[in-house]
Amino acid sequence: MSPSSSICSRFPALLLPIALFSVGCGSSPRVVRGSEEPGIDVPAFGTGLDKRDLDEMLQKNLAALWRAPVVARWHNENRPTVSILAIHNETSEHIESSLRSLISDFETELINSGRVRVVSLENQPELMQEVRNQQGDGFDPTQVARWGKQLGVRYVVTGKVFSVDERAQNARRVQYALFMQVLDVETSEVLFQNKADTTKAIVND
Repeated sequence: MSPSSSICSRFPALLLPIALFSVGCGSSPRVVRGSEEPGIDVPAFGTGLDKRDLDEMLQKNLAALWRAPVVARWHNENRPTVSILAIHNETSEHIESSLRSLISDFETELINSGRVRVVSLENQPELMQEVRNQQGDGFDPTQVARWGKQLGVRYVVTGKVFSVDERAQNARRVQYALFMQVLDVETSEVLFQNKADTTKAIVND
């Protein structure tokens, strides 16, 4: 029996979605849509961050935000202006495009909540480039209030993604965290802070 056949016989249920992209179980690869294979986004294909991981951490941070006192403050101020400035990537992965998508998802949640008015950084190309340049040099939180004032907003949301990678003889574990803050532009006071975690691992039996 070939190694691939052995794996398929031991873990048929686990490999069912993955078989769509593999010839290891005797099937030819084919292209599918998520609507055709609803479970295709479920299995993890590696220890890297995927869309599901980022979505889960975003939802955890949003749940904490809606419970935070800053939301009552927004209500009392009758929909103040808010902007999401940057989510800094402090992992070794190239996930900048995924983080920009995450920012768009966060903006959508804020807009649909009706609690604030959202000013998008995408509409300020020069400032957006300055933020990205600053990220490349190591994100400096002291600049956040200044950028917020340039945007003309009352509050800014910022954050970072970081990871801890550990290896043992038969396993690898990567722990990720999405850390987010809400700052008052006028005072630079941190009004909300939360960290959401997720873990990916490869274990060799």
